[in-house]
Amino acid sequence: MTTTPDGTDIFYGSIPVFRGFGSLMDPAVYSPLPDDWTVGVADIVESTKAIANQRYKAVNMAGAAVIAAVTNALGGREFPFVFGGDGASFAVAPSDLARARDALAATAAWVRQDLDLKMRVALVPVKDIRAQGLDIKVARFGPSANLSYAMFSGGGLGWADAAMKRGEFAVPAATPGTQPDLSGLSCRFEEIPSARGLILSVLVVPAKGADPLAFRKVIEDIIRLVEQSPDAGRPVPPDGPPLRWPPAGVEYEARA
Repeated sequence: MTTTPDGTDIFYGSIPVFRGFGSLMDPAVYSPLPDDWTVGVADIVESTKAIANQRYKAVNMAGAAVIAAVTNALGGREFPFVFGGDGASFAVAPSDLARARDALAATAAWVRQDLDLKMRVALVPVKDIRAQGLDIKVARFGPSANLSYAMFSGGGLGWADAAMKRGEFAVPAATPGTQPDLSGLSCRFEEIPSARGLILSVLVVPAKGADPLAFRKVIEDIIRLVEQSPDAGRPVPPDGPPLRWPPAGVEYEARA
């Protein structure tokens, strides 16, 4: 583990940012998470049903709340995370584990009380993931000079998510009324209409025992096809997602 003199872990901040989404499957851009780190996972129970009941904004807000709560608990320090729409996943150093646990527990309580949704949360040690013969590595993709996103590989994050759904490594929700620090949480964009009648999301997951090189080629072929398509397959308008006032879900933001 690499730390500053005050003990703050700087592993994630030391990973070089790669540019060009076509390098997504290049193993060289990924770094193994340290063995003493912990992976956090969260998701909304029966989110599909909630979205069908026109509660997609509440579901999105719940998932984003996980990231906001952990970010604020860590004092704004960089840490790898991904937003999953109905949840989120992240990784933290040992020095940040207690704060992340409290943030997760408080967020689960807030989601239940203020959004009337049930959130599962879990903290999975990296060493337990590797004990399954899997790995978990992280990269930093920079779509611009001022922004980077975490990318995970190795199959470990998927295993952690499945373990959470089996009830393993669970973090109990805090007592009712516990309020996480959700400063900065906002989700004001409106739905983006399809320009050509359909917005397609493609999920490609390797089967157990799949050839890693064959999987890499499939992903790179898909990326190449998308990048060669009009507007590189981007559903977001050139001037950004639509906004209006008051935005949909403003009541959820007010509760945060």
